[in-house]
Amino acid sequence: MPDERPLIGITVAFDDGTDLESLRPHVELFFSDAPYARAIERAGGLPVLVPLVGEQALPGFIRQMDGLLFSGGGGYLRARHRRQQQLPDLEALAPRRFRFESALLRAALAADTPVLGVCRGHQMIVRLLGGRIRASLPPGAHAHYREEVPIGRRPVHGIRIEPDSLLAAILGRTEIGVNSLHRQAARWVAPPLRVSARAEDGVIEAVESRAHSFVLGVQFHPELLLAEQPRWLRLFDSLVRAAGRHRLVREGHPPAGGALTGTDRASTGTDGAAVGDGATAPAAGVAVGHAASSSAARLE
Repeated sequence: MPDERPLIGITVAFDDGTDLESLRPHVELFFSDAPYARAIERAGGLPVLVPLVGEQALPGFIRQMDGLLFSGGGGYLRARHRRQQQLPDLEALAPRRFRFESALLRAALAADTPVLGVCRGHQMIVRLLGGRIRASLPPGAHAHYREEVPIGRRPVHGIRIEPDSLLAAILGRTEIGVNSLHRQAARWVAPPLRVSARAEDGVIEAVESRAHSFVLGVQFHPELLLAEQPRWLRLFDSLVRAAGRHRLVREGHPPAGGALTGTDRASTGTDGAAVGDGATAPAAGVAVGHAASSSAARLE
């Protein structure tokens, strides 16, 4: 019997093997942290890794994938970058990965494929949709790169979530703790994105699109928090649910009741309990080109 679980593609990190500290010198490697796949599986999805290949493969990926998770940086930084006070931009850090993920994300947005971005993936969404990334965090910001062992497994600061956001509808609350493993952050976002959560120091921690059925980015790593904060599984559950509905639409079988809104997707958590606490998700279906034509929302 075929596996009917929604297929969720997870982007991978890339090591070209040319650095003295490469994982396997002189050997190119694609790799991914296991917690991404485990979170997708726990949420009822079928995880599959998406390697960095030629752009001619993109239409096939988009036809096959019901949803996409754009992953973080993989924890691998060349020694020369670690010695710098501020990191290069996303493209300079990993040129081949940046080119591939830009093309994949652009194709996913055009097809309205559900997308979740984590850490670097969150920043890719911001950048591709016209925002800007801070090369270093602003003066006075909290320490956002926290590697206490076990790395990323517990919250280290809180975030405040916009009450009318999709993220608030998914989690059923407007304040929650997160881990923090980043040296860069979004400076500002442009339409159709909106900021949906910030840290106490004002750093942007989550964004979402007003022009797509499910496009959401988070600066932290929810896949590492599931043991300490099981509520974060609802984020992956919502991605898998959105992916399942996207598959039906793609195959010409629209869900009963018409188009799915963010509120519909976030109406129940993995445990079946209602979530939202009065929060409503933004309406989906705005044309991408029209939304992007408005002036950039420079949210510092």
